[in-house]
Amino acid sequence: MNHTARANLERLPLPTDDELVLCVVGGGQDGAALAEAFVQAALPTHATGVLLTGPFMPAEVQKRLYAWAKHNPKLQIIDYIEEPTLLIERASRLIAMGGYNTTCEILSFHKPALIVPRVTPRLEQWIRAEHLQQRGLVDILHPEAISAEALSHWLQQPTTPQSHPTINLNGLDNLLLELQKQLRRAPMLLPQVS
Repeated sequence: MNHTARANLERLPLPTDDELVLCVVGGGQDGAALAEAFVQAALPTHATGVLLTGPFMPAEVQKRLYAWAKHNPKLQIIDYIEEPTLLIERASRLIAMGGYNTTCEILSFHKPALIVPRVTPRLEQWIRAEHLQQRGLVDILHPEAISAEALSHWLQQPTTPQSHPTINLNGLDNLLLELQKQLRRAPMLLPQVS
């Protein structure tokens, strides 16, 4: 982490004595339903909610979100942060869409998380989230079930520290090992001489 990113995070008015509940919606272009449900959800006692809208959240949605946040001193909205990983590291629990990078960051920090994956135009996020839920690493909510009540219910549940993942998060190392295995198994192809 570079020092500038950490200094920028420290300038944000984040709680020092409350837990931090973080909601991230990727770039924000298709995260309106989740963002709007989050700002209306009931936060746990002694928790502050932070919504990271992303740089592509539509302006009319941002306007509604800020209007709701004005009436809730325990809620903050951040449009953009250079290094969102720092917020994920700081959070007590997360609600997030199921993008690959966000999901990997949640797993790497062993955070209790509710994943609300996209199901269109592809099922990639849903399939990944469902497999992680089956391993007990995250909770999931189908995007058709997004509501302030559903998020409130999940937020009010006691958290249990996430055990270390039973999956290996070293993708590049895994790829190199698999490639080496495949190369050892493959017959040597020699150029034919005519």
